[in-house]
Amino acid sequence: MVFVQKMASRRSGPLAVALFLSLFILGSGWQQALSAADNKHDLPPDQVAALLPQLFKLHLCQKDMNVPFMKRVLKEYLNQLDPAKQFLLKEEADAILKQSDEELNKLAERSLAGDFTFYNGVLKSFLEKQIGRDAALYDGLDNRAEDIKAQLLKDKSAKVASATPEKPPVTATAGDAGKEVAAKDEEEDPDQIKWTERPATNAERELRLLRSTAALFRVNKTYLSETDALKQAVNVMREERKKWLTVKADTETPKLFLKAFMSAMDPHTVYFDAEEDEEFVGRLEPNFAGIGVQIRPCPLGALIEDIIKGGPSEKSGKFVPGDQIVRVDDFVLAGLPINKIVRRIKGEKGTEVKLTVLKRETKQTELVTLKRDTINLAEMRVKGKTYDTPKGTVGLISVQSFYRGVHGDVKDRIKEISKDKPLAGLVLDLRDNHGGYLEEAVGLAGLFISSGPVVGERDGRNIISWKNDPDAEMFYSGPLVVLTNQFSASASEIVAGTLKDYNRGMIVSATQTFGKGTVQRVIPLSTLNLPGEIKITTHQYFLADGASVQQRGVEPDVVIPGPKLAKDMLEGANENAVPFNKIPGKIDKDGADYKQWTAWKEKNVPMLQEKSNKRTEVNQEFKDAFDVKKRRAKFAELEAKKAANLKPDEAPPVEDTKKKDEKEKDFHAEEAVAVVADMVDSWGKPVAAEAKK
Repeated sequence: MVFVQKMASRRSGPLAVALFLSLFILGSGWQQALSAADNKHDLPPDQVAALLPQLFKLHLCQKDMNVPFMKRVLKEYLNQLDPAKQFLLKEEADAILKQSDEELNKLAERSLAGDFTFYNGVLKSFLEKQIGRDAALYDGLDNRAEDIKAQLLKDKSAKVASATPEKPPVTATAGDAGKEVAAKDEEEDPDQIKWTERPATNAERELRLLRSTAALFRVNKTYLSETDALKQAVNVMREERKKWLTVKADTETPKLFLKAFMSAMDPHTVYFDAEEDEEFVGRLEPNFAGIGVQIRPCPLGALIEDIIKGGPSEKSGKFVPGDQIVRVDDFVLAGLPINKIVRRIKGEKGTEVKLTVLKRETKQTELVTLKRDTINLAEMRVKGKTYDTPKGTVGLISVQSFYRGVHGDVKDRIKEISKDKPLAGLVLDLRDNHGGYLEEAVGLAGLFISSGPVVGERDGRNIISWKNDPDAEMFYSGPLVVLTNQFSASASEIVAGTLKDYNRGMIVSATQTFGKGTVQRVIPLSTLNLPGEIKITTHQYFLADGASVQQRGVEPDVVIPGPKLAKDMLEGANENAVPFNKIPGKIDKDGADYKQWTAWKEKNVPMLQEKSNKRTEVNQEFKDAFDVKKRRAKFAELEAKKAANLKPDEAPPVEDTKKKDEKEKDFHAEEAVAVVADMVDSWGKPVAAEAKK
């Protein structure tokens, strides 16, 4: 997930300089700890220890290493070792976590002194016992095909997100598979596995492994042959164990401790090592240098899912969806995680890369040499389309993330879709948008309001600063709906919450949004001659009326049918989440626009909800789309039809992404468009004047 951030430049920037000046000024003895590490990817214990007091001073809430905090550190340390709960038994984890208050205080003192002996011992034991005992189990997965296939009958959805260049380029993992299975209703789970808890027995661990492998196998079958789908699922499940086989406990312990320490502060405070840093920063950039393909994992390397318009791959005419990249330059990709494949394909603009491609049609390999070029992701991240309604043309702008410059791209897309016909109304689609840059959220909200503050920030010293709409003029003033879901987070919630507070736009959704109301700063550790970056929660943000969305989210004005709220996947489900808070608001309630929009909303929202209810109640197709059992049956039917038209163990065709989007109905988008159309007749009329009579 990408979070709301105000990120400093990786090379220079006043924020980074100021924060590091504060590190030097606030920390006694800090400068003595700045000796270079023996290895550029290592974190020496003394330097980690010197960093800890400074992190407490920068963090919004957590200020000292007390007993409750140390309990969280231990828990997070085990999560670093075993995030998918696939190696440690419950009794093994409990034995580590059950430390007395006295022992925890001593552990805090030793940690602040750079003594990580306890954590080193836990890691060594984990490598020797838990990782060591599973060799036969994981190596034997190749011979468990029938057991894995049998689990498909018990697996109810198994939808693991595929990686694409414009999204976090990370392959599906064992943890992803576990989360997908865990997201199901436990009362419907025939094995009654409590996925959020560690397994009690080795038999349960084995069952979880088979279930998770089956989840990956099923989704892999949508684009790979059955043989390759199973092989890829097994490869992914093995990867989590495989990465521990070469770990050296003495050098890994300080890094794992720092990761656990950061996570214990709050869910969004993180240490990124050198590789993770590169991936994280790339997610919020508007472009990158590459060849212009979207890829998914496969046993031989990467399967091409789509080709980006205008990129080197499209210009070459050498690729079609379904081709597999099996070698980059002289490096064989088989078994490599997708993020590492992406890293090898990307490079500096103008440099050449040699790709060995296994062609889907001929089953022959072909060597293709391309020159890397800038791949602009704006058209993929901000999409515009129009709908014809009885009230006129309604536009829909879908925004995937708040990368640098996104509010300008949204503005351009609105211009494009309204070029031929003026828009009667607009839907801003922020579903599944996890956030990004704070300034971009302010800029995007500012396209739809004429003036006034958008968001306030409060730091750990209780200092509040407000950010205003940067433009003096409203770019779009017509009827507006903001379409959200429970995974609309951070910057998305700033935009949705602002437009709701000003009564400027109607929020349409089946549920509240995610509930992340904190701001992180990202600080490169290269200034301290250390690898990676830290992302630390330094502020809580507040909407214009003074309320935070933290743990509460933004509630819809018009509620539509959809998946039920998964509370255990919201911000508030994290035990160390920052609490909700409220400050005095800054909206000018005497402003003409605010009065007009407020009066309009008070009069018309009941009408909008009533009309929406009438449409959805008679739309059986809409209802079926969100009925879990019917959706599962339909998916199985489609799978069976695809399989019937394939030769034995033939891979299904890779569908063109644009054609696939056109074929699939988006009921929530269509209903949001209908709500906008309902707004048209009364929008802009002097409701406030009528209300006074």
